[in-house]
Formats: sequence, C-alpha cells, structure tokens
Amino acid sequence: MRIAIVGAGNAGCFTALFYAWHTRNNPDVEIGLIFDPDEDPMPVGQATVLDPPGLLWSALGFNWYNNPIHATFKSGILYEGWGKLNDKHFHGFAANKMAMHYCPWEMQNLILNSGLFDVVEQNISDLSDIDADYIFDCRGKPKDFSNYLRLKNPTNASILAKPNWNTTNEFWSRHIATPDGWTFVIPTSDKSPSHKYCVGYCYNNTITEREEAERNFKNLFDVEIKKHIDYENYVTKTPIDGRVILNGNRLFFLEPLESSSTQTYIEVAKMSWDYIFNGKDVSKDIHEYIRQIQNFVLWHYNYGSKYNTPFWDYASKMNFNDPTFEYYLTSSNEMSNQDVMPHEYGGLAEHVLYGQWPPYSFKNWYDGMMKINN
Repeated sequence: MRIAIVGAGNAGCFTALFYAWHTRNNPDVEIGLIFDPDEDPMPVGQATVLDPPGLLWSALGFNWYNNPIHATFKSGILYEGWGKLNDKHFHGFAANKMAMHYCPWEMQNLILNSGLFDVVEQNISDLSDIDADYIFDCRGKPKDFSNYLRLKNPTNASILAKPNWNTTNEFWSRHIATPDGWTFVIPTSDKSPSHKYCVGYCYNNTITEREEAERNFKNLFDVEIKKHIDYENYVTKTPIDGRVILNGNRLFFLEPLESSSTQTYIEVAKMSWDYIFNGKDVSKDIHEYIRQIQNFVLWHYNYGSKYNTPFWDYASKMNFNDPTFEYYLTSSNEMSNQDVMPHEYGGLAEHVLYGQWPPYSFKNWYDGMMKINN
C-alpha cells in the first residue's frame, strides 16, 4: 500500500510523520510526501497542545536541548481581559506536561529531512496523476468554496507583527482581549524566522476597518506591522472522497484561539487510519470533531470581555446548541477542582474528550469567567 501526502505545510508534515512513524514496522506500507518547493508554509508562529511534541520526541528524538526548530515552552494559555471579573485567567496544562511554540519553516525542514518517508519536489495540480492507494490533500486554502460550509466565529481577519520586546521570558501563549477582538503573543525565539510574525491582532473587518484595526493594534502594543490576512472560517462538506482525504486548510480553517490547528491535523490523521486500514467511513467523526472545536472556541466569547464595544456585543451573542457540550459543562461543574482531574492524577474524571478538551478544561474556563480569583 502506498499513502501519498500532497503539501508540506504543518498539516502535510505532521500527517506524513504520523503515518511514517506508525507504519515503520510494516514493510507493506510506503509513505511519500510531494510538495511544491515554491510554496512557503504559513509564516505565523505556531502553538500546540500536548500531542505534537510527543510525536516529535517519539519519531525524531526531539528534546528541549537538541532543538533545531528553536521551539519554546508552552505551559498553557494566559487569557488577559476576557470575561468581566478577572484581569487574567490561566488555562494551564498539567504541571508535568509541556506543549510548544514553533516556527513552521523550521518544523518543515526538520520533518522533510527526517528520512522516515520519501520526499518529492513537484507541483501537483491534478491528484489523479498520483500513483497511490490513498492521498492526503494538504495543499492549503481552497480556491473554490462551493463545497464548503461556513464555521461560526466572530473574527475573519488578522494583522501579523514583530514584537519590539523579548517574548521568550514567558512560558505560555498570551491571548489578550482588545476593543476589536483579541491579540495573540506566541513567544517564539528571536532566532526563529517566524519571530517577526509571532504577534497577531484578530478582529472582524465588517465591524472594524483595516486602518482602524492597525491603528488600535499599534496603540496597544509595541510592534512592527508585517502582514494583513483576511480569512474565512470553514469546513469541507466532503472530508473523504474515495482515495482522497483532506487535511489542513484544504479540510478546514478556524481562527487560532485555543491553538487547535496542529492537534486537529494529527487527530484527522488518527481518524483516517480507521478508514485506510479498517474501511470505516470516518467523515461524520471528522465533522463532529471540528464542530466541537468550533463550539468550544465560541464558548470563550460568550462571557464577553472588559470592553463594551460593537465587536464584543456581536461576539458574545454568537451562541450554539449542543447537548453533548451542555452535558460536559454540567458534569464538570458538579465535580470539585481535584476530582475533575483524570484518573492518572488521582481525580475521578474519565479521559473522555470534547474535541481536544477534558472536563478539567471546562471547569477551568467556567470558574475563571464566573468566580473572582483569590
């Protein structure tokens, strides 16, 4: 069996690494990646949750000393100005776990040169030309959205900037509420190419004009403006079509709150394993997973922020209806802070996830928005 991955952005690289590592002892499976060297990966500094560093450690021997990608520690997300009660709220990982911030260019170089799978430089315009049993199409944002659904989200634009201060003395991502939306600060190393794109101002360009957003961004933060990006939040209607499986921005895009993208690429690779090796149609599973990502992100906006502005009025009213979400929220709030932890840490919560989030995450955010910090 031959599995081909087309595209070498974050999704393509992590999909290829996942399948190369997990089929390494199966001589009947061949993994290959095809990419256009003239296509650069997304320049924005990236943040993960916990799985990507584990995959890099297992497959490539990555560690924090042998660190060719200049990755920095991510112990969680510090929310500043969200909700009405607390100036700051920390959504952290377990103290013995660590995620990462990384540069897409350096990550691409590390994975493509791993030697774990075949790499071919070629511009592919027609997937039917590829000789493979299964193809992951990771070629980035689609040009035609006729086969896509819109995801609900209050933002659709971002301004990327280089910070004029040292971000690397903080071991967490910062997500800072602003009058027009929110700003991320990804503490990438100043030795990393993505450092000049590691601060981003996310807003809605139908509420705030680009010039006003840029002016507000520079008034709030000491940055050098580098790039403007407009985006849609979307998901394909057809994640799988015969031998073709979509991943990355060809599959979906959702704004970066909660750092869900890299983990989703790996989760789609995991779910697709059942399709490739067991013949199970996992399209509904992929759709449900992305719907849960959408809902958990929307929930963050429901509590508003310290700003009473048109953006936050719009964002806080963007509701959703999901009984599974309500069950998670209710059951987690009925547990103590200690019991909401999974069994491995002495708590009572089963390790069942809503999207990427366990009961601890539900209680953490709810308490942070509804209770005054001591």
